[in-house]
Amino acid sequence: MRTDFLKKARSFRTPLVLLLLAMCTGLSKGQSNVQGDAGVESPFSLGIGAKALGLGNAMTAFPQDPAAFFWNPAGMAVVEYKCVGLSTTTLFEGTQYNYIGYIHPTLSSGTFGFGVMRIGTGGIKHYENIRGAAVEMGEYGYWWGKLTLAYAFPIFKGFSLGANFNADRQVLGPYSTNGFGMDAGFHYKMQADRGFFRGFYLGGNYQNAVQPRMKLGTQAEKLPHSFRAGIAKLFMFDADRDWLSIQFDLEWSENKSVLYHLGSELNWSRTVYLRAGSDNGKLTVGGGVRFGGFQLDYATSRIADPEYFPRSHRFSMLFHIGKSMPEIRRILEAQREADLRSTIRAQMESDRQYRIRESLRIGKKAFEDGDYFKARLAFSQVLDLEPRHPEAEHWLERTTTIEDSIQTASTRQLEQQARDEEKQRGDNAYIQSMFSQGREALDKRDFRTAIEKWQLALERNPSPDIRKQLDSYVAQAQEALVMEVQRLITSARNLSNQERIPEAYKALENAKFQAENHPRLIERVQAEVRRLDITVDFLTNYQEGVQRYSQGDYSEAVKFFEKALKYRPDDERTKELHRNAMARSLGRHVKMREEIKEQFSRGLRLYRDGRYEEALEIWEAALKEDPYNVNLLEAISTAKKKLDTFRQNK
Repeated sequence: MRTDFLKKARSFRTPLVLLLLAMCTGLSKGQSNVQGDAGVESPFSLGIGAKALGLGNAMTAFPQDPAAFFWNPAGMAVVEYKCVGLSTTTLFEGTQYNYIGYIHPTLSSGTFGFGVMRIGTGGIKHYENIRGAAVEMGEYGYWWGKLTLAYAFPIFKGFSLGANFNADRQVLGPYSTNGFGMDAGFHYKMQADRGFFRGFYLGGNYQNAVQPRMKLGTQAEKLPHSFRAGIAKLFMFDADRDWLSIQFDLEWSENKSVLYHLGSELNWSRTVYLRAGSDNGKLTVGGGVRFGGFQLDYATSRIADPEYFPRSHRFSMLFHIGKSMPEIRRILEAQREADLRSTIRAQMESDRQYRIRESLRIGKKAFEDGDYFKARLAFSQVLDLEPRHPEAEHWLERTTTIEDSIQTASTRQLEQQARDEEKQRGDNAYIQSMFSQGREALDKRDFRTAIEKWQLALERNPSPDIRKQLDSYVAQAQEALVMEVQRLITSARNLSNQERIPEAYKALENAKFQAENHPRLIERVQAEVRRLDITVDFLTNYQEGVQRYSQGDYSEAVKFFEKALKYRPDDERTKELHRNAMARSLGRHVKMREEIKEQFSRGLRLYRDGRYEEALEIWEAALKEDPYNVNLLEAISTAKKKLDTFRQNK
């Protein structure tokens, strides 16, 4: 802290000490003097990282590296990898400025950050005035260090808040002081997939919102409040592998004029980076190269007054650890979908094989009993489930042969009786055609068309034998139509339960076609359509709720789950998710009652002793009294997982 340091330095009575302390604690003094600024200032206002320096320190809106929390703690939300960063800056007169930091993003718990900064110098000679003579008493060293713990968490989609918890320490020879403070920030990414606002970011950082109080000499001082606001725009090319970013920051601070920072970065294939910027009028340039998980960055600029201090150079090394958050989310989602598809396919195949076996058994029995209609219906159902099924084709061919022989014998008899009646021959041909067309429709399980064709044949006054056969087929087709409509309704309901909504609607459309001339069946189909519409409304709200829940937007998830429960009040899965979302949106703000706290602690002791079932029983009883207690919910979930693992390993 400049004013206090200079007071302490005067007690040493040496111009060299004053010069070196000014260098360490007022690195921006050259610029400040030009603008007429003065006051206390942290040396870390120089910034962190070669990338930031290359961009003119314009990093508030898009701080995508391990130093993100310094520029904007909420901006850590844009960091996709777990990463470690190290940085060193050459200053002047042996002054060293170093940094190491780590960023740890998570899928659902926000992003954590850690960093240590240090700037210091040595060789400060200490003189004492003894009897009018300056006597050298040795050398002092000076350094200023800063430890930062950071956290950023999403509030809603695209918007995050963050905070830094800072601990500062200064040491000058035998003198030292500590100070503690806090920064706060916000960050927002525009939610646009195309157009100008795609790749548009906003950010703000209130530095020293809680001011560190430092006292190295006789007077205590506080680091000044400072606020940075920034915008960034990414122009994406080549399937988002290349981009050009433009970033702009404004900085307000106590006792200083408004500063501006402007920078631009060209990224080629996420491998080579070129940067240029303006740090309040000072030109900055830099670049970087990335090999797999390792990245090396460099930047140079005149950090202080060029009349006294040479150009500074900054180097940074970054280590990206593991896969990025988007890659991890895609892997988890793909695995979940693959498991679900595998389960559904296995169940469907089992059901299909069972229906094939049953249809073959029914068809063979009907063939032996002479019920060729029922036999044909059963064998055609097998071929519908498995085209080219050898056994079903064989039995269907035998059924057709017998049906043709019966029809042929009856037709010959009619032709013999009505040989001289041309009209009768025409009727017979028409009846034969309608019979064949109805049979073809039956093979396709189009009962409505089959009935219509056979009824047209009956209108031509067929012989008693053919009429009897047609009446029998029409009657059985009517029964089969009812069963088919019911099967389609059942199939639609099963598809609906599997959330295969388009296929369910298709099945109901087929059922509606078959039941067109049957008012009661039409009413049943329409009732099922209404039930499916309710299911769609339920699934829409349920899925929206699950999406909000997975994003951590629990208050919005509660609203969608409540809408879903209006359609299915007894759905246990939805009720459980609704309770969990309600607990996570409200329960964190509710203080745990003493009796509940005692039950929670008693269960925790049992859990630590390995008595998981007893702990689970106590926690579930407590949850009935305090259903929105997040601690109880998380404890119950952990205990259930532990029991499942224990039972699987037995």
